[in-house]
Amino acid sequence: MNLHLKQKQDQIKIGTRIAENAPQIAEKIITNIQNSNVYVSLQQNAPMNENEELQQSISFIRLIGDAVSGKVSDSKKTIFEWGENIGMLAVLSGQPLDTTLESTSFYREVIWDFIKEEGSLQSMSLDSVLHISMTINPIIDYAVQAFSKSYVKNYRDVSEQFHLSLQELSVPVVPLFPGVAVLPVVGDIDTNRAKLLLEATLQQCLDHEITSLVIDLSGVNYIDTMVAHRLFQLVSTLKLLGVKTTLTGLSPEIAQTSVSLNLNFDEITLKGNLLQALADFGYGKLDKTIKTNKKNRL
Repeated sequence: MNLHLKQKQDQIKIGTRIAENAPQIAEKIITNIQNSNVYVSLQQNAPMNENEELQQSISFIRLIGDAVSGKVSDSKKTIFEWGENIGMLAVLSGQPLDTTLESTSFYREVIWDFIKEEGSLQSMSLDSVLHISMTINPIIDYAVQAFSKSYVKNYRDVSEQFHLSLQELSVPVVPLFPGVAVLPVVGDIDTNRAKLLLEATLQQCLDHEITSLVIDLSGVNYIDTMVAHRLFQLVSTLKLLGVKTTLTGLSPEIAQTSVSLNLNFDEITLKGNLLQALADFGYGKLDKTIKTNKKNRL
């Protein structure tokens, strides 16, 4: 028989047998991983449902078997799609990338033990076994590459979304009275946060139908020139939307920065602190009236 034809037939047989025995191969891989330090690390950082872990392994091994036997028309595309999906699931379940990649050595080891055993039972030649290795190793390598790319991309997307959500939570426009709200700004303001501050504040003022906004900067120690411009841009834009702005709690450093930039404060109401600003909306007067009435009743 032609050597190339014999190698092809042996490859189809091995691929078929791998796919048929995927559950048993997967169970052995999981067992080996559980008995290793890799599994301990995985369990400490991100415990997985054992059935889910097993099913993922079975699907991967079947995919390898089908790719080796030629049942998959475009093995690279199929493996890449699998890697993208598993990479996303790994990020969402909190699996660490390094320890997950360490487990690939167990796949190679167990699959190759299976190939050796099957090759011996079917009296395969060394040439056939080497030919299969030249097929199966690139498949596993490509799967790992696809998984890694997907993991990094999805991890970056999730991190950026989390960072954005965290920043949005740091821009709370708090309604106090009908049409009146306060925006307490705490912590350092960089260019990105200043941009978010502008966008989120405008939207929240529209959502809450705010006509007067008190921006309290007592929790901010320093802003650079770019942030100062953004802050005044926010005030100007709010004015166009019919929102009157009051700034409170300016630190000496912020005041000096603003003056050095020749920023115009003529159309901005400034107050020393939040209580002074709220007094303009009747908060202090209302509190004083209540205390006076209580005193008179006594």
